[in-house]
Amino acid sequence: MGGVALDEGGSGVKAPDGGWGWAVLFGCFVITGFSYAFPKAVSVFFKELIKEFGVGYSDTAWISSILLAMLYGSGPLCSVLVNRFGCRPVMMVGGLFASLGMVLASFSTSIIHIYLSTGVITGLGLALNFQPSLIMLNRYFNEKRPLANGLAKQVKSQRWNHRIGPQRNQRPVRMRWTR
Repeated sequence: MGGVALDEGGSGVKAPDGGWGWAVLFGCFVITGFSYAFPKAVSVFFKELIKEFGVGYSDTAWISSILLAMLYGSGPLCSVLVNRFGCRPVMMVGGLFASLGMVLASFSTSIIHIYLSTGVITGLGLALNFQPSLIMLNRYFNEKRPLANGLAKQVKSQRWNHRIGPQRNQRPVRMRWTR
């Protein structure tokens, strides 16, 4: 039924522990930052969503909940896809899903549309980016793996949110949620 991919014997390929791996580390840092920051950033729009769609606070809070459930709950699906197709194709599809979900959310006319576009589609896209990025990081670092993992996970700190948060207040946006 199911199988496990085992590394039998050395493949002769050694993790470079640097070089191109630092670019992979930077990419992992950015992906991890957006994967953790985006569900929190949805709360910036709570008041506007409540007013626009005429729903309560708890209805609006489901957006972040669905997004996080997809981000963390689709791990087994990500593992199967990465084992079958590899990290890069899975991450490209994840980027397309995340982008598609955000674009579809801009055309939403009800809170259910937001649940599906932002929660399900964007959440799945972020999951298809987040989990393979950590696998890629481990393929590029062997001896420096603890340092690389520590640097990639630094975005879980509040600094990432503080860097992105003030950007939204730079220019006042005078647009409605829908047309």
